[in-house]
Amino acid sequence: MKEQVKIIKPKRSLIEIDFKGIWNYRDLLRMLVYRDFVTYYKQTILGPIWFFIQPIFTAAINMFVFGTLAGLGPKGVPGFLFYMTGPILWQYFQETFTKTSSTFISNQAIFGKVYFPRLIMPLTTVISGLLKFGVQLSLLILAISYFYLKTEIFLIQFEIIYFPILLLIIMIMAMGFGLLVSSLTTKYRDLNFFIEFAVPLFRYVTPGIATSYIIFIKTIPKSLLPIVKYNPVGHIIDSFNFMFIGAGSFNLYNIGITAVFAVFTLIVGIIIFNQVEKNFMDTV
Repeated sequence: MKEQVKIIKPKRSLIEIDFKGIWNYRDLLRMLVYRDFVTYYKQTILGPIWFFIQPIFTAAINMFVFGTLAGLGPKGVPGFLFYMTGPILWQYFQETFTKTSSTFISNQAIFGKVYFPRLIMPLTTVISGLLKFGVQLSLLILAISYFYLKTEIFLIQFEIIYFPILLLIIMIMAMGFGLLVSSLTTKYRDLNFFIEFAVPLFRYVTPGIATSYIIFIKTIPKSLLPIVKYNPVGHIIDSFNFMFIGAGSFNLYNIGITAVFAVFTLIVGIIIFNQVEKNFMDTV
């Protein structure tokens, strides 16, 4: 019987994605997602309840700081619901971006010992974060339903049919940015530290978290206006708010531009990721 030999060699094309390899290692992907999602709070007292506590605490603090003290809350919308909605999507983007950006650094020990498609690790972050986002989104829908039962005011808009597209865009964008940064951090470690404190600060120039896009551009300093107007995440979060609670704005043109930017970012991220993957063990 002829012995089968599998030759493992670096990728040749710029944007090659080993879909077959990812499928063959789907059990590994499933195990890693389970590890990230289930065991993250395993040794805590409250356990998975933290998935629900975080958005509630975040909404309460944001409502006090931005709504009560700063007076930036949108009119005609329950403040607590508004300050729960936007941060849920932002948190998913932030965690996916920051965790993906440390892919090579965090997993260098595993990468140096065993072969598997390296994109498994970023995909694990995207999927496990998506599960957490789903849990918190369920909490938001329950809160919106409770508000409807109390007031008979239905907040969810018809544009919610575009929600899967918005979610796909934010996933692609977060993964694209993460792949790009993770590739650069193999050589420039300082970038990883910069991302850890810069991304949370970026939320303060992102519409849809403190207040709606229209109000936000009227209240911030003119020097920051270009950052806000061309902030791709802001358009997505503002649209997300509008879909679920009627606050914010919805513009298909802005969403389309953001989608193109997200796809471009992912393509560039994959190209650089593939190039760095070939010899990253020599530089990490």
